[in-house]
Amino acid sequence: MEVTLFGGKGLLSTHLFGRIDPYVVIQYGNEEHISKIAHEIGQGSKPEWNERFKFKVHYPADAGDDNQRKYKLFLQIMDHDRFTRDDYLGQTTIYVKELLELGVENGKAELGTQKYRVVLKDGTYYGEIRVGISFSTATGLYFNKI
Repeated sequence: MEVTLFGGKGLLSTHLFGRIDPYVVIQYGNEEHISKIAHEIGQGSKPEWNERFKFKVHYPADAGDDNQRKYKLFLQIMDHDRFTRDDYLGQTTIYVKELLELGVENGKAELGTQKYRVVLKDGTYYGEIRVGISFSTATGLYFNKI
């Protein structure tokens, strides 16, 4: 499965003064990838990453897989801080089971660029993140057809 992280908009600012330096921790199954930090002047709450990440996929998921994480892509948005602990800006969870089902059936499937709302710790929404996802059985990733 290939995840394209495009950018964000309206992200929460955790600084009273100054700008945020956001990055994204992307998790699927036991794999984790971290985007570059959006340092560009003026980006702050409107970062542009334009990065691609590949994840191994098992379909159908193993019986022993954690049901809370099964078929879920987690994107955790963080603010890089130089001298203190990085700040949590929110997260997005994307369910990919139907994408994988279509991909196994047709050889490939794609979710074009979509906007996903960023959820804060208190469950409210603040900002959005743009992500595209594709899955192909021809990429050499792991899958088991039923």
